[in-house]
Parts: sequence; structure tokens; C-alpha cells
Amino acid sequence: MYPYNRNTQRYNAVLEAKEKAKEVAREDQKDTLAEDRHLMEVLFMAQQESGDMAERYAYLMADPDLASSANVLKAMYLDELKHINQLKDAYYLISDKRDDTKITGKAPDASGQELLEDTLLLEMDNGDFYRTLYLTMPTQELRDIFYEISSDKMSHGNALTYLFAKYYAG
Repeated sequence: MYPYNRNTQRYNAVLEAKEKAKEVAREDQKDTLAEDRHLMEVLFMAQQESGDMAERYAYLMADPDLASSANVLKAMYLDELKHINQLKDAYYLISDKRDDTKITGKAPDASGQELLEDTLLLEMDNGDFYRTLYLTMPTQELRDIFYEISSDKMSHGNALTYLFAKYYAG
């Protein structure tokens, strides 16, 4: 009748067996991910992209037209630096190897309105990319990393939309 009146030992034993089976499957999936060279290249490219985005935010912070919103842009800049470290952590969780590559971004080609608009579009695309990675990861640790990055990217898209409307729409 009530859950606390049932014999739960039987259910706990079945649950433990299922969890052990899932753990073995996760290890096999992790090994499969580590052997996937394309995924490792994608993780490295994602680190480079975060470095490039950090550079974009540094340029936007220095733009005198956006000076009153420098704190918002600085928060997004710091998020991009955090994403580089999170992607390195994901690489380690998959391959059990540390990636100590120094990531430096390249300077953007545009400035002002064009740079803000391009950055907004890139952030929207990146949010979709990280959401796809999140949905394909076999372990909770990896899903947590990609979920956080994806949600940050979506927040950046919202903030950049606001900034674009504030400074350039009209």
C-alpha cells in the first residue's frame, strides 16, 4: 500500500545490478569516445573557438561606443576563458590525458556593429553545437560540462541581442 510498507531489499538489489551494468556500458562508451579522433579534433577546435570568442569580447570591451556595457562584456569574456578550461577537462575525462596546449585567440577582422552582430550569430550557432554534444555524451560529468557551456552560450546570445538593440537598432 505505502512504499515504506513494502519489502524494498528486493528492489534495491535489482537497482544495484542495473547500475553496475550501466557502469560497464559507460566505460565501453568512454573508450569508444577516446578512440574517436574526430571528436578529439572537435574538442580542440572548440577550445580554439572559445579563445577566438574571448578575443572578440576583449575587442568589444575596448570599443568606446560600448563602454557603458563593459561589465557585461567582461563577464562573457571570463566565461569564454572558463569554457577553455572546461573543454580541457572534457578532453581529460574522455582520454585520461591532460591537454596543456596554450590557447590564444586571433584578432577579429571587424569592429563595432559588425563585430557585435557576427559575435551574436556565432554564439547562437555555438549554443546549438554544445547542446548537440550534451545530448550525445554517455556520462553525467561530460553532460554537465557541455550543458553549462551551452547555457552560457544561450545567455551570451540573449545579452548580445540586448546590446545590439541598445546601441545599434533604431
